[in-house]
Amino acid sequence: MMRSGILFAAFAVAGCSYFKSGATPEPAPSSGTKAETSRAPGAGLRLATSAGLLRAMHDRYDGKFLKTMSFLQNNTAYTPSGTEVKSQWYEHIEVPGKLRIAFLPAATKSGLVQVDNKVASFDNGIRVDFRPSINPLLLLTADVYVAPVAGVTRDLDSLHVDMEVMRDDEWEGQPVYVVGAKAGDSTSNQMWVDRDHLRLVRFVQRSRAGERNIVSDIRVLNYKEIQGFDIPTEFLIIRNGRPFWREQYADVRINEQLPAGTFDQARWNDIPIPK
Repeated sequence: MMRSGILFAAFAVAGCSYFKSGATPEPAPSSGTKAETSRAPGAGLRLATSAGLLRAMHDRYDGKFLKTMSFLQNNTAYTPSGTEVKSQWYEHIEVPGKLRIAFLPAATKSGLVQVDNKVASFDNGIRVDFRPSINPLLLLTADVYVAPVAGVTRDLDSLHVDMEVMRDDEWEGQPVYVVGAKAGDSTSNQMWVDRDHLRLVRFVQRSRAGERNIVSDIRVLNYKEIQGFDIPTEFLIIRNGRPFWREQYADVRINEQLPAGTFDQARWNDIPIPK
């Protein structure tokens, strides 16, 4: 895939699905302590509102959620002809709200940096785009555990998730909370959260490409406990009933010191990729 195609994919797929942002979440209090969580932190809770759900997710780690995460991401794009196109990215995350993706091989010097709901993209070491954005998966698999509930709520509103609509349902045999859509509605923007573990398992988002409406059904898969944190290590996007894009994490590193300037646009070309 050409660099321009990969750059487009970064804006189109689950890890980087961008919408105009609302208010930026405020920084959470600093803490580098390892998480101490029960096996099912939401067990016994019966939440009736989206506000209550976001509060429960925020409180799950009691202020001890991870601060940084780095990993190799193996991507598979599924083409209409049935072929698979492989690519790799290397990513750094700092919660809340910071993401750096370097497209591999690193010699291309291409990728993107997101800070506080704004994304700068780079091609061959040159910034080629800058736009306001909200990354729903970063928001709901990481930031939600540390960012103020009011900020997360504003971002979900900007993503057109109807926070007034919430119901109980099941997903793959497990009880879930669904926010944003009534039963039978498979196209409105909506989040599905495992009731017992208080973690995202599905996000549905609707967007437009020219004259076409596109519905992406994003499955959050293969959670693993890494250093006491529940980390999703695979994402699958379904479009029109068929796989469209898959992300799989490898070599996940938690709370390592990141290079100075990792999320500084001006230093895009200076940040090394771990061996």
